[in-house]
Amino acid sequence: MALPTYDETWQEVLEKIEKAGFFKQDTMDKWISKTSLYKVENSVAYIVYRKNLLKTVVEQANAIPVFEDILSEVWGEKLTVVLKHYSEMEKLMPAEEVSRRTYKLMEPKINPDFTFENFIEGESNREAYAACLYCCYPNSTRINPIMIYGNPGLGKTHLLHAIGNYMAQNYPEKRVFYAYSGDLVSILLDAMKTQNVYGNMVDQVKQQLVEYDYFLIDDIQNLQQSSSQEVFFTVYNELVARGAQVVLTSDTHPDELSGLHARLISRFRQGYVFKIGKPAFDTARAILRKKIDGKEEILQITDETIDYLAEKFSDDVRNLEGSLSRLLFSATLDKAEVIDLEYASQVFSNVPSVVKKDKISLKDIKKAVTKFYGISYRELEGQSRIKKLTWARHLFVYLSREMINAPYATIAQELGKRDHTTALNSYKKAKALIESDSAFKAAIDKVKETL
Repeated sequence: MALPTYDETWQEVLEKIEKAGFFKQDTMDKWISKTSLYKVENSVAYIVYRKNLLKTVVEQANAIPVFEDILSEVWGEKLTVVLKHYSEMEKLMPAEEVSRRTYKLMEPKINPDFTFENFIEGESNREAYAACLYCCYPNSTRINPIMIYGNPGLGKTHLLHAIGNYMAQNYPEKRVFYAYSGDLVSILLDAMKTQNVYGNMVDQVKQQLVEYDYFLIDDIQNLQQSSSQEVFFTVYNELVARGAQVVLTSDTHPDELSGLHARLISRFRQGYVFKIGKPAFDTARAILRKKIDGKEEILQITDETIDYLAEKFSDDVRNLEGSLSRLLFSATLDKAEVIDLEYASQVFSNVPSVVKKDKISLKDIKKAVTKFYGISYRELEGQSRIKKLTWARHLFVYLSREMINAPYATIAQELGKRDHTTALNSYKKAKALIESDSAFKAAIDKVKETL
């Protein structure tokens, strides 16, 4: 059986203090409960606080003797209590602080609400969903890493938590680590700067990280421009060598992660890379249906209203779900018996709508391509053969054919009055690049999404 943590020990102390009624409830709630046990060392217990006024209140309430008596009872030996501001402890015990933060980082942070069962699968996320579910099976072939990229709010984080929940329910003996990359970077940088009797803390932190069976990192793009990349590279390699599964999310394709070491990018590209796009109308509608599932007796919401929300807010799943919550809240306030299309339109009357065009034109594609590459129309139409410009032309031709089926002759005219055979050859080269170069394919997807 694991020993109680400092937090668990102090929580027990606070509960005993409150039950005994040593302090007024207001004092207990506002001040005493805001303290925490930082460390016990050589029979000294360091109790920390963050607000300076708290020290005055604790001393005036004569709380130190109470802390000592109850904590000594819970701890099992006589302890002396020392009250310190949190910042003082950080300076006194930098190595201990890094260990403490690392421990906090490694505490389970899986959201129980995010599961595979309540993830709505659709055309825009089917491959990513299947890959994440597949990697949960103990005998599955490890393909490292699984990398999921796409705009915020489309379900990437949900899938990471779903892996954690699935493992906890079906294979609790497997160790799962989940972290937002910014938190991981902070811990690694602190470890690199902090010394203990054995040297800096990096090796200690690394040893803790490489012991996991599933290593789930959210928003890996925040590793850019960080000196912690070297440590992460080592941790990644050791995890993979052990047969652990690494799953990463990012807002962009790995080829677009500027600021990362080339060998890290190479590792990311060795595995499976999946894009999550915005949900199609049917998927958005299914997400909303799932949210109101089981509440039909108390919620009278029409099919037209569900369709309205699915059409208006499908660019972002969080926004989609938030729109439903807002609508239900408004209906409760207004005591609306039925949430119909007229009522929903009133609630969202001040929310700007996305103006949708019936048809995309060559001009639209041209504008999107030049904006993506940061070039002018003159450069796109010119004769320069530098890679960025030739790729831009290939991309323009490909999308013009695939999205609006424009004739080669028309495309060639738009591309600086070229011959139609030039446009035909450019289209063939674009198709070959899609198969051979993931960066070009990512560019196609990005511009397509914009359009």
